[in-house]
Amino acid sequence: MSRVGMSFNSNIKEVTKGLTHLQKKQIPFAASQALNDTAFHLTMYYKKKSNQVFEGGATRYTQAGFRYDKSKKTDLTATVYVNEDTKGTSNRAEYMEKQIDGGVRFPNKDAIVVPNKRNYTEATYPSGNITKGQMNKLFRDKKKYFFGIPKGGQGTEGIWERYGREASGTSAGERIRQVAKLTKSARYKALFGFVDFGDRIAFNRKTGFESNFAKRLRNALKTAR
Repeated sequence: MSRVGMSFNSNIKEVTKGLTHLQKKQIPFAASQALNDTAFHLTMYYKKKSNQVFEGGATRYTQAGFRYDKSKKTDLTATVYVNEDTKGTSNRAEYMEKQIDGGVRFPNKDAIVVPNKRNYTEATYPSGNITKGQMNKLFRDKKKYFFGIPKGGQGTEGIWERYGREASGTSAGERIRQVAKLTKSARYKALFGFVDFGDRIAFNRKTGFESNFAKRLRNALKTAR
């Protein structure tokens, strides 16, 4: 499974100087819990920032992609990432990678569908894609929408909406506008500071690993046998 993500590992030798042998036996357990606490806080923060960064806020689908794998006592590594998914016309990890790093995206199939937000306000993905459900809706409404290039060759290939038709039902007064275009590539600017946002939490005095580890170690020492 391909993922956009970041990992952080624990280095706790300096923090645990002076502990007895019995106390040190609690370190892996406390460290694992602290890493998982930090990963959880990171995931929640990413969801919050996605609502602030993306125009109109992030969709539930985008927010659901922020996940984390827990650490274990035998593997003190927690990983926070964007889960891969292929819902609709986009791969979630792929489009988030372009939001994080920028760059050029190429279509998985024939073309990338890029909506014109002035004419089609229902588009929801940060990548600019239209969801599978929205595409099916457009395909079904053949009276209102058509695909291709308008007659006469004016305009680019895409999805076009018929509008402005008079109540008589005739073609008089009918106009068209492009709600989405089809393109072979799309360029994106780096928008979502995945690493920078992560550092704010992972190394924060209140929500970061060191604070979480201190709390978890105190609790572990209280219950140590």
